[in-house]
Amino acid sequence: MATKKAVGRIVHFANLPLKLLLPSSPTNITEVAFKTIPSASKIEIKRVLESLYGLQVLKVNTLNMEGKKKRAKGSLAFYRRPDYKKAYVTLKEPVSLPTNLFPLNMMKEEEVPETDRKSKR
Repeated sequence: MATKKAVGRIVHFANLPLKLLLPSSPTNITEVAFKTIPSASKIEIKRVLESLYGLQVLKVNTLNMEGKKKRAKGSLAFYRRPDYKKAYVTLKEPVSLPTNLFPLNMMKEEEVPETDRKSKR
């Protein structure tokens, strides 16, 4: 049976999903945008970025975004996408993202050989 001293320090990580919204240029980034859940606070976002990712955060600005209203295909019914929070994080030091972080063309298009139309006649 373990005592409290034997267990040691318990570290709790926040269950906070942060989705990076791609910046316009991958180098010399001082402000980064994230998409997260509406219940996330500025302090939680700052702590997660500093403790898990090792970023030095200067300030965090947030805004609550309402989910878009969409129309269901083939019917007159509407549905709403879930609400989310957008967080703009200003970093103390600029960072650079690797170019292959989010590859746009993951699969190369296969080259289609050109056929001679005159040979078919």
